Amino acid sequence: MEPIILHMDMDAFFASVEQATTPRLAGKPLIVGSRGRKNNTVVAACSYEAKAFGVESGMPTWRAFKLCPHAEFVSADSGKYLYTAHAIFEMLKRYSPQGEMASIDEFYLDLSNDTLCAAERIAVGIKEQIRREFHITCSIGIAPAKIIAKIAAKAHKPDGLVVLEEKDVPRFLEELPVGKVPGIGPRLQEHLHGMSIFNCGQLAGLSEAFLVQRFGKAGVWLYETAHGRDSSEVGYWAQPELPPKSVSHSYTLEKELYRRDAVLAWIRMLCEMVAYRLRKDSLESRGVQLYLRGSAGAFSRQKSFTVAVSDAQALYRRSLAILESFPAKRLSCRALGVCAFSLSGAQELCLFPEDRKQNRLIRAVDRINERFGEWSIYPAVIAITR
Repeated sequence: MEPIILHMDMDAFFASVEQATTPRLAGKPLIVGSRGRKNNTVVAACSYEAKAFGVESGMPTWRAFKLCPHAEFVSADSGKYLYTAHAIFEMLKRYSPQGEMASIDEFYLDLSNDTLCAAERIAVGIKEQIRREFHITCSIGIAPAKIIAKIAAKAHKPDGLVVLEEKDVPRFLEELPVGKVPGIGPRLQEHLHGMSIFNCGQLAGLSEAFLVQRFGKAGVWLYETAHGRDSSEVGYWAQPELPPKSVSHSYTLEKELYRRDAVLAWIRMLCEMVAYRLRKDSLESRGVQLYLRGSAGAFSRQKSFTVAVSDAQALYRRSLAILESFPAKRLSCRALGVCAFSLSGAQELCLFPEDRKQNRLIRAVDRINERFGEWSIYPAVIAITR
């Protein structure tokens, strides 16, 4: 029996939700910023009306507004998007016992027990229901493998539907640029272009042995993908969610920073964000990784510690210790990230009065920010980033 995998990709999800919930934004170029300040953030998402002017996710908003000066702006509302994603998740569970939420705006369904015609009818029904209930659109790909269904869903956005039988896959992939394959990033794409490999048809012409020799384990994946094969299966909705292996936050700055105090302030802010997520999930971390990228190059270091923590100040001290090992003589930064790993369940063992006092203070700050909005209260050093 040929597998039938459905991949659903929401169209410009954050921007579409904002347009659906605020009628005056419908049909207008819209930029959703990752932070509240219009000209000092990056584009978290944008509507297709804004994309038509060249606006892209991850772009600094000042550049986006140069491309599209008349665009509307709203700051990201994660609660609104999570609520909508959860409602879509619950809706999809009625169509198949096998399904996965791949990300906040992407979902898989295994429809192998249905015929291809029935799967197409299900896809049309899903699209209609999402339009009717949420006033947004999605694009759907149906194919014999997960990765092909994902590529198909992105092939005709927005509001697209692509259905592929196994015999259709080679022709579908033949002219597909390698950069359109999920998992082939800019660096791998550059390597392939250097080999005069620009589309999946050319990639499929190479032997598995050659690709393994050139790219190691990734060569096997490249060979399988180029031939439309993907051995991964769609799980079941009821599967318990596995605890995260790491918790991280990163940020790309509007311009490069050379002042050490400014870089340290950004590191502290990221530590606050990571630590809050650890506490929210009742986790503690023994390992910290620090990443910096600037004109001097990109540097990443990590270190493991004996004691597990979920305190931003402790994560910050550990990040500073890692920073001292960076080889750059002059500190510069255009992008940075903090990652907590080696996670375990929070013990919250406060043996000394000072520890108990610090723990009460942290919990009080969390309650204030949860009640009055994030960053209602924060360490003074972070003010330089606000």
